[in-house]
Amino acid sequence: MTQHKEIKMKNKTIIAIVVLCCSLNSSKGQTNNIYAEFLGVGLLGSINYERMVKDNIFARVSYGGFSVESEVYDDSDYYGYGSATTLKTSVNPLSLGAHYLRGNKWKLEAGGGISYWMISFEGSTSGSNDIGSLTVSEDGGFIMLYTSLGLRYQNPEGGINVKLGLTPIIASIDGESSTLTWPHLALGYSF
Repeated sequence: MTQHKEIKMKNKTIIAIVVLCCSLNSSKGQTNNIYAEFLGVGLLGSINYERMVKDNIFARVSYGGFSVESEVYDDSDYYGYGSATTLKTSVNPLSLGAHYLRGNKWKLEAGGGISYWMISFEGSTSGSNDIGSLTVSEDGGFIMLYTSLGLRYQNPEGGINVKLGLTPIIASIDGESSTLTWPHLALGYSF
């Protein structure tokens, strides 16, 4: 089995375990939130599920991603002319975290957690792409930490919820470290 297929199989296993863990707890009287988030911990966007585990404390799981394409030039011929090939980098973060909410309908939100970035390349056999200030040059899975601070409108009786804030991600890839601060905007439904 190639390394790329092994990584995809490992990623599917991790996603299946997270979905199973979220579905096992079916106690009544707990608030559930499903929302789409633009930017944030999912980088370009993510689908999120939250469940209240204690008063004002929510457990969160999210899956997001994006792709970046770049031209990689091979200038190895004698005259310095080479050919260009396209390199596509896909990043799919799977995140687990906890968030604390304070307030009635308008709530302050603070939270954090871990994010597992599943990175894969297609196209050129060599090259790299940038994600924020990080250079990514190989397939793999990388563990990141994130925090989140923002404001949320969420009626305690359920219905539409909206959130806005900042999500700093402490990222480390191939020995490079950086803090990527992404804004986030989300729209969802509580039940």
